[in-house]
Amino acid sequence: MFIRIAIIFLGIAFLVPGLLGVLRPEQLAEGLGLTPDGSAGLMTVRALIGAPYLAMAAIAIYAALRGQWAWLVPLAAIEGAMMLVRIMTGITEGFDSASIRIIIVELVCTVVLALGAILPARSQN
Repeated sequence: MFIRIAIIFLGIAFLVPGLLGVLRPEQLAEGLGLTPDGSAGLMTVRALIGAPYLAMAAIAIYAALRGQWAWLVPLAAIEGAMMLVRIMTGITEGFDSASIRIIIVELVCTVVLALGAILPARSQN
C-alpha cells in the first residue's frame, strides 16, 4: 500500500511541471533558466518538457491505481537517464548545491519507481 501511495504522489508531482510547461511555458522556462525564443521556443517548452511530464504523471497514476506495475519500468528508466545526464554534466561542468538537490530528487524518484515496478510483482509470486 505504501508503494502505491508513493507512486500516486510521484504522479501528482509530475503533474506540476507538466501543467506548468503546457499552460505557463514562460514561467517554467524562467524557473529553469531558459529563454525561449518566440512562439517556437514556447512550443518547444510545451512539447519537450510539459507534455512528457504530463504523460509520466498519467502513466504513474494509472499504474498505481490499476496495479500495472510494469508500466513503471520506462518511467524509472527516464528518471534514471535524466539523473545520469545531470551527473555527467556535473562532472564536466561542476556541481553546485542546486544541481545536487535535483540529482537527489531524481535518485529518489528513480528508486521509488523501480521499487514500484519490482516489489508488487515479487509479492505476487
